Amino acid sequence: MNSSTLQPWQVVREDANGSRYRIGHCATRAEAQRLIQRLRLSDTADPADGGPTYLVERVDLGSRAHP
Repeated sequence: MNSSTLQPWQVVREDANGSRYRIGHCATRAEAQRLIQRLRLSDTADPADGGPTYLVERVDLGSRAHP
């Protein structure tokens, strides 16, 4: 696999019930943070009022089921 295709950061949306949804993969943590900023701008729900929370998580590329 080419290093330019590695995307070791994922953005996860977690709702008030604890359900988690992967939003996307990013090449850098900074890129993932920018994605979260864009998502928050388009999301009208406030996390303090039970709206979704967005998280950046590092992915262990050695354990990914899909390339």
